[in-house]
Amino acid sequence: MQEILEMVRVVAVFYLLEQVVLNLLPGTGYEKYVKFYLGLLLVVLLLQPVFRIFRLAEQMDEQALTQMLEWEEELE
Repeated sequence: MQEILEMVRVVAVFYLLEQVVLNLLPGTGYEKYVKFYLGLLLVVLLLQPVFRIFRLAEQMDEQALTQMLEWEEELE
C-alpha cells in the first residue's frame, strides 16, 4: 500500500512540474516536443516500481558492466 501511495505522490508532483514547464514556454512552437519528452519521463516514472519488483535495474546494471568490460578488453 505504501508503494502505491508513493507512486501516486510522485506522479502528482510530476504533473504539477509538467504544468509549470508548459506554462513557462514562450510560444507553442516547441510545445509538442516538450510534451513528448515529459511523456517519456512519465513512462519511466511509472515503470520504476516494476523495475524494483522484478529487480530489472540490477540485471541491466550487471549487463552494462559486463558489456563495458568486454569493450575494454577489445580495445586492449
